[in-house]
Amino acid sequence: MIKSKNRKGFSLLVAIFVILMLSLVASYIYYASSTIAKVGSTQYQKDQAELYARSYTEYAIMAIDSYNRSANNNCITQINQNIGNPDSGQGFKVKVLISYIGNNKYLPASCPVTARLPDPSNPNNDTLMAIIDVYVSYKDSQHMDIANSPWITYHKRSLQKLWKKRLV
Repeated sequence: MIKSKNRKGFSLLVAIFVILMLSLVASYIYYASSTIAKVGSTQYQKDQAELYARSYTEYAIMAIDSYNRSANNNCITQINQNIGNPDSGQGFKVKVLISYIGNNKYLPASCPVTARLPDPSNPNNDTLMAIIDVYVSYKDSQHMDIANSPWITYHKRSLQKLWKKRLV
């Protein structure tokens, strides 16, 4: 009879141990899945910022090409855009800064050229390039306090040669 009580007590301890181990495994799985979801969300926002930077670089090139500099007597130097609601962590702030480098007679005098490139061997040099800096800022949507969370900024810089036929 004593052996039977020891076996029941041992079986109860084994059952408690197995339940405890299963609950630990379940809690680890829950923790791991929530961490993976957070990392996935953060990576998704970063990838979106990269794609917006690429898109706004192309948009800036199109804006430069289509802008009538002679009629407006200036150049495009900045593009600002909000996508969604960036302050609430549900969107992006995009800022595009455009600088011009070169020696081009098609630019108005009021256009701020960062650097003029004189070419003594070719006085008719029409080389003009644009440096396009795109800054895409967003807040981490997983942050506990969105209002006080820091801005995360993705920066892309491109150098685009502008052709003479595009500027006329």
